[in-house]
Amino acid sequence: MFGLIKTDLARLSPSGSPTFRTLIAGLVSQGFQAILVYRVFHWLQCRGFSGQPLRFVCERFIEITTGISIPAACKIGNGFRIHHFGGIIFHPTVELGDNCTLYQGVTIGDRGGNGRAATIGNNVLIGAGAKVIGEITIGDNCVIGANAVVTKNMPAGTTALGAPCRFRFADGRME
Repeated sequence: MFGLIKTDLARLSPSGSPTFRTLIAGLVSQGFQAILVYRVFHWLQCRGFSGQPLRFVCERFIEITTGISIPAACKIGNGFRIHHFGGIIFHPTVELGDNCTLYQGVTIGDRGGNGRAATIGNNVLIGAGAKVIGEITIGDNCVIGANAVVTKNMPAGTTALGAPCRFRFADGRME
């Protein structure tokens, strides 16, 4: 857990290594506060402790004060960064790879009460207001543009634009 928190903090530092200044910046950052609460309760859950009712109170407090809802059941890799806080909602079955960045207003969910949510690769950037809906796979090194609505699998290295999304591949062609 502490190693994951350290890599999350490192993403806040221009040098890539956490410092005391980075720690202070993280503690006052609403995005990092939400990540920290997630990390603690996910760690407990993986060890068989539900953490209830304290988990419920902490998760609701973070949700009310920051507008970020990350259930402890999610699986999030190291180096996670929430660039701007507010309006970020995760389904409990979300799987997020390493070094992913989210902006405000991102929703990663299922298709309305049935099924699972997305599995997202490493080094993925999800822009402000983007929605990733359904049990789909987002490949490594993808960019999901602001306000894009992604409902189908994304190959690695592509960019999703618009609603419904179109893909721009690394070779420049559009689909």
